[in-house]
This record gives sequence, structure tokens and C-alpha cells, in this order.
Amino acid sequence: MLDIKELRKLDEKKLMEEKASLKSELVRMGFKVNSKENKDTHNLKVYRKQIARIETIINEKNNEN
Repeated sequence: MLDIKELRKLDEKKLMEEKASLKSELVRMGFKVNSKENKDTHNLKVYRKQIARIETIINEKNNEN
């Protein structure tokens, strides 16, 4: 995962791609946790926070224009 400084350098298209990738990974991880394959639920929180960071950066970029 990229840190906040690296995310801010990306353009909106790349941010949307990263967000989509994280969302699909989050869904996959959710299924694994629910089916008891994976007991590490902390990563779900980490992915949700990263998605929120990306959405915030996208909104900031849209409000600048």
C-alpha cells in the first residue's frame, strides 16, 4: 500500500484504480474472514482506512478546481 505522500502525487485516474483494487481486495478478505479461512480481521480496518484516504484525496483534488 502507498503512503499518503505517494497517494497525493498520483493523478485522479490512478487513485481510482488504486481504490478499485483495494475494494476488491477488501471484499475478498471479507469472504475469507466470514468463512473462517482468515482470522486476521485487522487488515480489513487497514484497507477501509486506506480507501477513505484515497476518497479524501480525490475530493480535495476535485475541490481545488
